[in-house]
Amino acid sequence: MKILSLRIGHYRFAPGLWPSVAFLMVFPFLLSLGLWQMQRAEDKQALVERRAAGEVNAALALRPQIHLGEADRYRTAKVSGHYVAEQQWLLDNRVYRGQAGYHVFTPFVIAGASRPGLLINRGWVAVGASREYLPALPVPDGTVELHGRLDKPASVGLVLGEVPLESVADKVVVQSLDIDELARSRNMSLLPLALVIDDAEPGGLQYDWSPIPPMGPEKHLGYAVQWFGLALALLIIYIGVNTRRDRNDGNKRVNA
Repeated sequence: MKILSLRIGHYRFAPGLWPSVAFLMVFPFLLSLGLWQMQRAEDKQALVERRAAGEVNAALALRPQIHLGEADRYRTAKVSGHYVAEQQWLLDNRVYRGQAGYHVFTPFVIAGASRPGLLINRGWVAVGASREYLPALPVPDGTVELHGRLDKPASVGLVLGEVPLESVADKVVVQSLDIDELARSRNMSLLPLALVIDDAEPGGLQYDWSPIPPMGPEKHLGYAVQWFGLALALLIIYIGVNTRRDRNDGNKRVNA
């Protein structure tokens, strides 16, 4: 069943119903994937530029009740105060050099405050021989001064089950860590960004932070080109398969 018959010179384009239905379903889908990757490339480029700017700006001195916004993410910062060792949050599924482990987040009381107001990302620690036993995570006593970068806890694509943010155990393993949700669950006033401390800072573990995203904008652009290329190939195939030399044109030439 032909849904269209269009003559172009000596050729006639006459696609069938079901090939046309399949084309109209797949072609826009491929285009949308290409556009999505283009948007991802733009977002990643903006991310790279923000991280680069955060390296250049002067370190932000953190204090109680300071206002932090999204523009402060990746900015260098410094803080003085003391760790709260009674409770630590272990963000699971963090891989370092092929080894499974955790990112360790420890509450921190900023100098001049009486309650924890900041989460410190102390770095990476290995799972160990068994997940039944959590690693020892001592922190230095007394007042310390820390330097690092402001960032959100790493995110995962899928979280199964409920995150145990209301737990009062000394060490809590979580699959995701939302600072605002943690603050509400534990009745704390936490700054919306954690401080990822630099290498060799007091209380630091294995440094595991990079200013460059794992997949840069150029890779997303490459994927966009692939999707657009597939869409173009599908269009060429659709037109080629459904285009034939017009037989009537041939008959007219013989009769003439």
